[in-house]
Amino acid sequence: MALLCFVGFLYWQSQQSNGNSRGPGGAVAVKTATVSTQQMMREVSAIGTGIANNSVQLIAPSSEFLIELNVSEGQKVNAGDVIARLNNVQQKARVAELEAVLTEQRRQLDRLKNLATTQATAQSLLDEQQTRVNSTLAQLDIARQQLNDMTIRAPFSGFLGLRQISRGAFVNAGTVITTLDDIQQLRVEFRIAERHLADVAVGMPLTVTNVAYGKLPFEGEVTAIDTRLDPVTRSVTIHGRIANDNLMLRPGMLLNVRLQLDNRQVLQISEKALVPQQNRQYVFVVDAENRVQQREVQIGQRIPGWVEVESGLAEGDEIIVEGVQKVRTGVTISKIEG
Repeated sequence: MALLCFVGFLYWQSQQSNGNSRGPGGAVAVKTATVSTQQMMREVSAIGTGIANNSVQLIAPSSEFLIELNVSEGQKVNAGDVIARLNNVQQKARVAELEAVLTEQRRQLDRLKNLATTQATAQSLLDEQQTRVNSTLAQLDIARQQLNDMTIRAPFSGFLGLRQISRGAFVNAGTVITTLDDIQQLRVEFRIAERHLADVAVGMPLTVTNVAYGKLPFEGEVTAIDTRLDPVTRSVTIHGRIANDNLMLRPGMLLNVRLQLDNRQVLQISEKALVPQQNRQYVFVVDAENRVQQREVQIGQRIPGWVEVESGLAEGDEIIVEGVQKVRTGVTISKIEG
């Protein structure tokens, strides 16, 4: 007896369920939506690192005493500004000596040229003197360059880093004096998976955020794409550039990058409206009399929850987005609100 009661309860419950899926007059209750043109934006997220647009270490070119130092941490300098100067007394003396030697050698060369016009000297003597002049000129060029190297100048405009040495100290060749960074434009380096390579191009917009500034976005664009992929991770390195006039971003920062791969107006429907059959996609279209017709559609790009419709639908068409499993062509439906 208990078994009969249980079977009867299950039958009654199934009938109630079927009744709840029907609208007035036995119509199938479904939820519909109108096809509309919307903005479809695809993005890829990555973790990046901030890099100065230009960055160098200013080092001592030779071993000598530091006689001048113009370094204030964080100070902005222009290209060509003197940062430091090493003791250059010996280099100045060497240049002066070679200039004097060159002057005398040129005088001797001119005398030999005058004698050569009267056939009073051999051509070999004239050639030897010309060689001496050329050799001294080469030595003088080297000496002048060495003298110039004793003055350390900013190679580009930027901001000085921390001072690593003090004025008056004896420094060895290669000693770091300070750093210079151009950070009014910041580069960001990040990697994306190989599958996105065909979608990314130079000039694409990107947005970065940093934990120091919460959700405050910094806008930039892609400036370079590496020609090689990492054979281990199958990822490609991307460089972007971000305006940083307020100097909020710094080299070495961990940056959250959002790269916008696509942004356009398309016909867009909910993924729940699709009815896949073999290799084709269908939707149920509702006519003015609330009757259903199955229609094949061609789909394009997908984003979470939504899909682009390339053909098969027009803007303003009404389709079923919930309850597609309960309908077929020719069925009359009842629309559920909400």
